[in-house]
Order: sequence, then C-alpha cells, then structure tokens
Amino acid sequence: MKKSAFGSLALQMTIILTLFAGNAAAEEKAAHNWHFSGSVLYSSRSLKGTIIDETGINDAVFGILFATGDSMNVGTSDNFQLALAVQYKRFGFGLNYLPTSFSGTGSALVGVSGGEVGVLVKTPLDTSIDIGMLLGNVYYNIIQTPNTVFGVGLGFGQTSIDLNIVPDVGQPIIYDGTQPFGFLSLHFSSTYRRFLYGFALNGINGNFQGVSVAYSDYKVKLGYRVVDKNVKFDILGGYRQVNFAIDLDGTASRVATDVTLAGPFLGVRVTY
Repeated sequence: MKKSAFGSLALQMTIILTLFAGNAAAEEKAAHNWHFSGSVLYSSRSLKGTIIDETGINDAVFGILFATGDSMNVGTSDNFQLALAVQYKRFGFGLNYLPTSFSGTGSALVGVSGGEVGVLVKTPLDTSIDIGMLLGNVYYNIIQTPNTVFGVGLGFGQTSIDLNIVPDVGQPIIYDGTQPFGFLSLHFSSTYRRFLYGFALNGINGNFQGVSVAYSDYKVKLGYRVVDKNVKFDILGGYRQVNFAIDLDGTASRVATDVTLAGPFLGVRVTY
C-alpha cells in the first residue's frame, strides 16, 4: 500500500515537472521570438550640392542666390546617429535619428535678372544649417536565418530644416520648418563567424503636402561581434550617404535644395 502511494506520488510529481518544463520551454521559445536592439554611431559628414533661392521682385524681375556646399565653406558635421529597433518573428519596427549641423563663412553668387538681362555678383556668405531627420520603418524579413537577413519595408520620415544663409549683398534665405515624407526600404546583413557585413537602402521621389521631395539613403556597414551570447555586443563601422532634394514654393520666393550628406561612421550596437 505504501509502495502504491509512493508510486502515485512519483507519477504526479513527474507530470507536474513535465508540465512545468513544457511551459518553461514554450515561454523560452516565445521570448526568442522577440528581439530588441539599439545603436549609437558617431559620424562625420560633409555637405555637397546646391541651394538656390529665387525671390520675386515684380512680374518680370526676380532676385537669385546660388550657393554650393563647397562655396559655403561649412566644413563637416560631427554628430551621433541613434537607432532603436524591436522585432517579433519576421516583423519589425525601427527608429533612426540623424541630426546634422553646418556653419561657416563662404561665398555665393547673387544677382538680379529680368527679361534677357542678368548680372551675377560673388558675395561673402554666412551660413548656418541645422537638419534633423527622423526615420521610422516597418519591415518584414523575407530571408531570416541565424546568419543572414534580407528584408523590405515601408517607412515614414520627417525632416526639420533650419536655414540661415545670409549674403553681404542680396536677400538672405531664412527658413524654419518641417517636411514629412514616405519611403521604401531594403536591408541585408550577414555574419561570418564573428565578422558582420551588410547594407541598407531607403528611397522615394514624390510630392508631399504640395512640396516636391526626392530622398535616397545608402548605408554600408562592417563590424565585429565582441560578445555573442543572449545579449550581443557589436562594434560597427561603415559609410552613409543621404541625398535630399526639396523644392519649396512660397508666395514670393522659391527655395530649391539638392544636397548630399556623406561620411563614415563608427559606433556600437547592443542586441537582445
């Protein structure tokens, strides 16, 4: 009788432990469906391209200011890029913040044109440019293995632009506003042992709230996985180029910018 009771108790304990182990395994599997990552990258970017302002004087005459990234002589923008991402199974959402600031004293061409007559004069120029680009991206990984990921996404971006471009001669360009836009994305990453490599592409060309926007973003990265456990720690480096063209039409003026922000980056990423 005692043996039978002991056997029954052992059976009950075995069932409880089996259920507990099954629940623990299920919870562990569910936990592995979720992944979180964050990165901080230090970047040095140069400014290339053109900025044009046409200001109407009357029906037949307008003033013009023309400056390039080189002529403005603004040096480089040294800032941190921040990125956060959360992923469930193959679906994910990422946020990326890219601040950029330039300032310097250079030159521009200014003039007044009317009909077929126009005169351009070179003038000293004080420039201050602050651009804050926030990118949100919903993505799906078409290929997802322990070592390789390839996915596509749909994103939403908002760019805050603060321009203060003041020539000694002519009308200044002063603009402070935000411009929302959408974009498509594609990304690839892979690992070989502890070495990482990959690329990401974003881009769109369209009209948003009556403003023409052309945006493309290319990023190539290399890295090394220092810690490869449940919590992973990577050192990343690479190169990023952002092309952004925007055409702003006002009642009396038109500002058109077509600029490229490009440079290397170096930083760290933590993934769980």
